[in-house]
Amino acid sequence: MSGAGRSAPARWIATCARGLEEILEREAAEAGLTLDGRDTGGIAFRGDESAGVRANWRLRTANRVLLELASWPAGDDEALYRGARDLVAPAAGAGAAALPAALAPAELLRPERTFAITATTSRSTLRDTRWIALRVKDGIVDAQRERYGRRASVARERPDLALRVRVRDDRATLLLDTSGEPLDRRGYRVETTAAPVREQLAAAAILASGWRGGGPVVDPMCGSGTLLAEAGALALGLPPNRLRSEWAFERLPGFERALFERVRAEALPCPGPDVRLHGIDRDPAAVAAAARNLAAAGLTEHATLRVGDAFASEPPPGPGLLAVNPPYGERLEEAADQWRRLGDLLKQRYRGWRAVVLAGGADHGKHLGLKPVRRLPVWNGPLEARILILDLW
Repeated sequence: MSGAGRSAPARWIATCARGLEEILEREAAEAGLTLDGRDTGGIAFRGDESAGVRANWRLRTANRVLLELASWPAGDDEALYRGARDLVAPAAGAGAAALPAALAPAELLRPERTFAITATTSRSTLRDTRWIALRVKDGIVDAQRERYGRRASVARERPDLALRVRVRDDRATLLLDTSGEPLDRRGYRVETTAAPVREQLAAAAILASGWRGGGPVVDPMCGSGTLLAEAGALALGLPPNRLRSEWAFERLPGFERALFERVRAEALPCPGPDVRLHGIDRDPAAVAAAARNLAAAGLTEHATLRVGDAFASEPPPGPGLLAVNPPYGERLEEAADQWRRLGDLLKQRYRGWRAVVLAGGADHGKHLGLKPVRRLPVWNGPLEARILILDLW
């Protein structure tokens, strides 16, 4: 992705689960990215190709990193189609973003590159996402036929270009996915358990707690070990996506391997080089899964795992961070009792510690009997949850 022809920094979008925008924005700033706004489910930043690669490599709470290619008025079907067609036409350029020459739409959208398009819409006249994607596709391929005498193929699996069109307030924005697989697929979860927490949400919980490697981390209901894995990576300065072997940006025209290597060589803060990770679970299969996942993450030497009852466990020497994603009973009265027992455990055995609790279910942690210093609403997929931050005194 050569920088030739760039007139100004390009605009990028890092997407995230709803509720995590503030955490992602702070994380992006700490990574040296130039922020350019926040919206529901994501943040914007500006920069050259290295900024996009860095965001993919370092952002722990992002789902995807998208490059903004163009934007145009789309108040009706014809305007949507015409704007997409103009991107490929020889006179294209009016709606294009400030991009490297190889990624300008008129050059990028050549017929030899396969593509796929998905669409979203909000607050707009056009509401059918399948129709929006179809009309943008039609505009692109019709212009390709006119200009080149042939058109690109649509490939649903591993397209050269994964495009997204967002229609908002009667304006269309065309975005290019530079991540490929979602960024929660870190590569260390080789075995899973029932209802595991997503990696980005686990990372967000650790970041929201304010913990940065001081003292041990305990998860008394560790499941497959995701909270421990994300805490360990943060403390040791390990990039969240260090185990991935493939990225969409590597398939883009002008991609520079040397640029990627420079980003990979950048040192991340390592605030807890001696961090200890303690996981407990009553299910032997969960503890075995956590051991395999932490080994895949390169964290075995920092981890101590055992089968046991969370409510009978004693903490290691602290203080440190207790991080937990409790399982929830199907009946409200059972869930309430479990929350009260967890609250008693925190109050009685973890004084002086900080705790971060992922609270889902109908209760949202109300029966803990503790007042959080912060309560952050988040969405775990379609389910609303809370990140609760507690100081235990």
